Amino acid sequence: MKVVTASEVTAPELIDHIGWDLWRVTEGWKRRFTADMVALGYGWFGEARGALVQHIGRHGIAQTALAAKAGMSKQAVQQHLDDLVRDGAVERVPDPDDARRKIIRFTPLGLEALTVSNDVKRNIEDEYRHLIGDEAMQRLIEALRAISAHQNDERK
Repeated sequence: MKVVTASEVTAPELIDHIGWDLWRVTEGWKRRFTADMVALGYGWFGEARGALVQHIGRHGIAQTALAAKAGMSKQAVQQHLDDLVRDGAVERVPDPDDARRKIIRFTPLGLEALTVSNDVKRNIEDEYRHLIGDEAMQRLIEALRAISAHQNDERK
């Protein structure tokens, strides 16, 4: 049996594909969103702890559920939450249904950040709309939602 060396292997051509396009746009959107939120005074959006914000929800979440939803260890979530509490963005309150659990919920500052984040998101979307036009933007939104719905159906 002949041994093939790495120099004898021909690498396949890497194709350009929609996955790269989606990834590049998503990364660009995230960079812009994060930079705007940090510039507006909500620095936690630019750090790892900011990833928890999207999972908390307006009415709060149990700390254990937050770890599962964020896909992080309980220890990492604990550390990030400690920082967010120090920032004044969230607070831990007793769960009225289970004294052993804590509910994580936004403080007034955290809710303010959510309101500002909605404005930032609308501004980015308005830029995209201006770039490609109203009709193309609407088609893009519909196409992305159709793909997302299909992927969610496949997971069931």
